[in-house]
Amino acid sequence: MGKSTLFCVIAIAMVALLNGCNRVLNENDPVSIARSFWTAALSTNPNDAKQFMVKGDSLEIGIRGYSDKDTALLGEVDQQNGYYFIQTTIQLLRDGKIISVPMRTVVVPVEGRWRVDYWSTKQSVFDAAFDSSMKWFSSTLRNADQYIDDILGTEDKKEALDYAEERLNIEFDKAKSAILKNYKAQIEKQDNSSAPEKITQPGG
Repeated sequence: MGKSTLFCVIAIAMVALLNGCNRVLNENDPVSIARSFWTAALSTNPNDAKQFMVKGDSLEIGIRGYSDKDTALLGEVDQQNGYYFIQTTIQLLRDGKIISVPMRTVVVPVEGRWRVDYWSTKQSVFDAAFDSSMKWFSSTLRNADQYIDDILGTEDKKEALDYAEERLNIEFDKAKSAILKNYKAQIEKQDNSSAPEKITQPGG
């Protein structure tokens, strides 16, 4: 094989290798950045995800525990004002159970490159969870109304609507109280677990 032929073979191999790398991580593709971020964040070295983050040097990943079954499922992509919001479900295997956490991975442009705004991504869990709950609630009522007469207790449409509004107000207030109560308990539990242990002095 001549030198020129050998050089061509090496060049072609290098181009193929580079193309393969680009398929794994495309800096110009927000979804690729999001996928690479979560792959690293759910690995044994979560700090590797910081290279894909906004302000990665000042924000911890903060995912408790690890399993090689942990994964991130990316779904519908929504673009608003130059930002990308990617529907995401994090699935964590903990104590033999799959924990599913819905959120939206927020990808923003930083100095010409796409980066994950992890702080905003974590804050989206509340909205995503509420949205999923409302979709399930609406779907359940729609299916019930399709096959069961008078699920709201009256045939009059206006009375049915008024009754539904009353029930929703009551149930939303109950749900709000329960959620805030549980959330407060979780915060207090975390504060207590991170507080320094008190040392009892002899004779005290």
